[in-house]
Amino acid sequence: MDEESRILNIVITGASSGIGEATALEMSRSGHRFFLVGRDTDRLERVSKKVEELGGWANFGSGDVGDEKDVDRLFDNAVSELGTIDVLFANAGIGFFGNLEDLTLEHFDAQFRTNVKGVFLWIRKVLPDMKARNSGQIIATSSNLGLATSARASVYSATKHAVQAMIRCLREELKGTHVKAATINPGSVSTPWFDGREVDRSRMLAAEDVARAVRFIIDQSETSNIDHILLLPGRI
Repeated sequence: MDEESRILNIVITGASSGIGEATALEMSRSGHRFFLVGRDTDRLERVSKKVEELGGWANFGSGDVGDEKDVDRLFDNAVSELGTIDVLFANAGIGFFGNLEDLTLEHFDAQFRTNVKGVFLWIRKVLPDMKARNSGQIIATSSNLGLATSARASVYSATKHAVQAMIRCLREELKGTHVKAATINPGSVSTPWFDGREVDRSRMLAAEDVARAVRFIIDQSETSNIDHILLLPGRI
């Protein structure tokens, strides 16, 4: 069976809406199996039903990606449901924007907890088995601001630079294996993140744009090892 026709076991965090949901739906058309992680159980159940309507299989669990006990529990549930984890899409993230002096310690802690610690905790759980099987794909949602900087995004950008460094160091550690790690780096994406904000969402990427790029990473051949994909809006 070639790589594209193989049924994969995929864990997606931040799966209840936006990029996570779009990726689950994009991949479900090929019959893949999912364990979906998020905070909103009702939304996770809704996404799971959509996945199965499109030909995939899904179960889900709710919890905080920045809480070690939650991640331990959710990882154990995922392994119980899927058997093995072929792909981790560490996608959960939050952001608070404003001039640096106007951001609070709560804004700082929350962003590093979800955007950095959440990625670290999940990668640390899936790596041992992937390395033992010498197979697996890790993808973390970074941002165009993980490769650049912008006013009013100091702490958010700092978290994404941290993710970028984490994945690049991991890639060095994985040399000589068939376990791969990559980041997806979108600009602004029209998702529920922007609900209630006065922004022009017509100029943003669609979540489906990002999902197709994630699929490109997952479906890459054995002779390819994608480092990152940068996506910018087409309507600037």
